[in-house]
Amino acid sequence: MNPSDLREADLIRPMRSRTRAYLAEIRVVNCLMAAFASLIGIFVSKAPLVYDVIVPALLAFVAVFLVTAGGNVINDCFDVDIDRVNKPRRALPSGLITRRSALVYALTLSLFGVAASLFINPVCFGLAALNAVLLVLYSWKLKRSVLIGNLLIGYLVGSIFLFGGAAVYSFFIPSVLFVSAMLAITSREIVKDVEDLTGDRRAGASTLPIRFGAPHSLTTAALFMLAAVTVSPLPFIIGASGYPYLVIVIAADVTLLYGIVLSRSAPGRASTVIKYGMLVVLLAYVVGGI
Repeated sequence: MNPSDLREADLIRPMRSRTRAYLAEIRVVNCLMAAFASLIGIFVSKAPLVYDVIVPALLAFVAVFLVTAGGNVINDCFDVDIDRVNKPRRALPSGLITRRSALVYALTLSLFGVAASLFINPVCFGLAALNAVLLVLYSWKLKRSVLIGNLLIGYLVGSIFLFGGAAVYSFFIPSVLFVSAMLAITSREIVKDVEDLTGDRRAGASTLPIRFGAPHSLTTAALFMLAAVTVSPLPFIIGASGYPYLVIVIAADVTLLYGIVLSRSAPGRASTVIKYGMLVVLLAYVVGGI
């Protein structure tokens, strides 16, 4: 290998490292899961698979992926000081990516995501723009606030299904999924705050468990979960889904309620159980949409 080849190799390695760092910043798997959730919002609408649906579906997938990616990056921008202690190998605390570059990256991703939604319809554009702003507010001020941060995460996750339905101008079943998901996610977020109580207190956060204690917080989480479980059979009750949906959603509800009971003794395990329960809920809605 001659000297010029060595110089070229020395240039390529840092470029590849930075490329991997930028990809790691957006949490690709996380973004793909959110984007597929928007397709579930379309699928449960039972829209026919025609050109007028395929194009909005593809645009919805892209828009949700990019807005979620932008939100993930902006979250790291605000958490860089904490990550220097807890996760020093990440791109921002390690210095592989500067905070200024990350902010430009986040803004670019979010703007392209919102722009993609503009080609779907005005409702999707409004939702995408609102959620992009809320993701910034969450990372900047609301993440460690009393209940508001939990509710906001619940809304942001649930609204992905609403966004998918709006892409094909279908609102009722996606709205049920939105409400159910928002309530269940909010419940899980409170349980996670109980799990993180010690660390959040050291960080000066003002979460629900810090302000009102773990027992009261878990009671609040249980109320949110009971509300989510109450909403879940609605598609069957109104005749939009059949018995296969009902059977699967009952299994999901049992799992979710078990998670809430478990949260009293083991919040960490409970959070995992609730996550699996929500995945079963998604399966129920997919089956109900067939």
